[in-house]
Amino acid sequence: MLQNILIKKIIDVILKQFNLDKIQKYVEQPNELDKKVAAVEKKLKKLEKLSHPVSDFVCTCCGTKAKRVKGKMKSKMKKKINKLKEKF
Repeated sequence: MLQNILIKKIIDVILKQFNLDKIQKYVEQPNELDKKVAAVEKKLKKLEKLSHPVSDFVCTCCGTKAKRVKGKMKSKMKKKINKLKEKF
């Protein structure tokens, strides 16, 4: 018990002599950058709640709906697209 108190006092003296108490305060306590990051994260969460879900694509000419294709297109789709490009 006495050793713990003595060690804590020695550490406090060393920290004050080498101005390490400021560094320790900077690391342990929240500073202005931590507060800004927290504010940005809070705004981001609000924007995520307000954002709309992903919707389907709708053709402006005929009104048909299409879904977004993820990954590689099948070769049949590529051929159809190329044929359509040739026509126009």
